[in-house]
Amino acid sequence: MQATQIDADDFRARQRRDWNEASEGWRDWNELIDRATAHVSEHMVSVARIQPGYRVLDVAAGYGEPSLTAAKVVGPQGEVVATDISAGMLAYGRERASAAGLENVRFVESDASSLDFPQGSFDAALSRWGIIFEPDGEGAATRVRSFLKPAAKMAISSWGPPERVPFLAVPMSTVMKTLDVPPPPPGTPGPLSRPTAEAIGGLLEGGGFSDVEVDELEVSFEWGSPEEFTRFVQEIAPPIYNLVNPQPPDVQRECWQAITDAARAHASGGGALRFSNLVLVAAGRS
Repeated sequence: MQATQIDADDFRARQRRDWNEASEGWRDWNELIDRATAHVSEHMVSVARIQPGYRVLDVAAGYGEPSLTAAKVVGPQGEVVATDISAGMLAYGRERASAAGLENVRFVESDASSLDFPQGSFDAALSRWGIIFEPDGEGAATRVRSFLKPAAKMAISSWGPPERVPFLAVPMSTVMKTLDVPPPPPGTPGPLSRPTAEAIGGLLEGGGFSDVEVDELEVSFEWGSPEEFTRFVQEIAPPIYNLVNPQPPDVQRECWQAITDAARAHASGGGALRFSNLVLVAAGRS
């Protein structure tokens, strides 16, 4: 699936800027995110068949997942190379690795399309909600496959369709309605760009991987109030705040309040908010 009508270099430059800005938000919300998503990293490490002593590549590792989860499995005789387009996210990843006492993770700043490693130098590869942001996902997967040993596994994840991912769909649809803007064209890279088993599996197949299988998982996020949810969206979700931030201040306030109001419709009687979301994990063989 190729995004149309976008300049790939410009898109990657904006991604670098966006995720550098979002890195502070990920620091603030990391405990909530980790609680909700740890099992996704564990499942990906499992289906990628990662073993002690393996050398693992993590593409678009962000703040260090599933790199840190994989590093615990490969142990001191193994290594994880965590790559990402954002220096800010990688800096936080280094801090997290140090705090966890993990000395077998190496962090490399690079977009997925520019990665360059010796052929056959990795035993497995991962990308948790990462390669789906790359304008040429299939091309990046092809590149990663060349770095893998024969029959090595790569596991990647995506979110499901919007109706199954309310933590993104509720604020995104609310902002688009408030601003009267259309959704992005189909195939535009982003969190909801590979929302089906065919789409996420097709990314690996388009990169030359075989025996691709797709599993479904659920991720449940919880916030104490609709207001807390809105702060979360403001601070960690570039695709949403990029729609809001260019607007005049009064329109920005209207958008964020509209998200809070929309979230309140899903809150419990005590005000707490819980969204369960579909995750797709695809794994294939090089």
